[in-house]
Amino acid sequence: MRTDAQRIARYNARMQATLLDPVRLAVIETQKANFATYATEYVPLQIALREQLGEAGIPLIQYAAYEAFAGELYHLTKTISGHSLADAWADLVTKWSDEAHLGASAAPYLNGIALNVFHMDVAPITP
Repeated sequence: MRTDAQRIARYNARMQATLLDPVRLAVIETQKANFATYATEYVPLQIALREQLGEAGIPLIQYAAYEAFAGELYHLTKTISGHSLADAWADLVTKWSDEAHLGASAAPYLNGIALNVFHMDVAPITP
């Protein structure tokens, strides 16, 4: 897994293309700064997520699904707060603990991710 610094360097290298249009050139520094902020925030969360999954004995093949859940939860924490966040969290746990995703047995782990990795300050949700 790449570190945040490696991800930032790779992203910045991709932004060096000489064929970028003028509009993109005008906002490239903002894009780089935004991605650097995201990578710096998200990589530690991803590492903590993987540690928690490993400690819980989650099969490696399911990590991608849990990381998708974490990505959606990260987005929610950046866009809403308060009771709206708690409601969205409940919806997200319900979505990911249905049979088409991870199954009902995943709900405690999903709540654990929200509480221990993202430090959500609302009570655990039961689907």
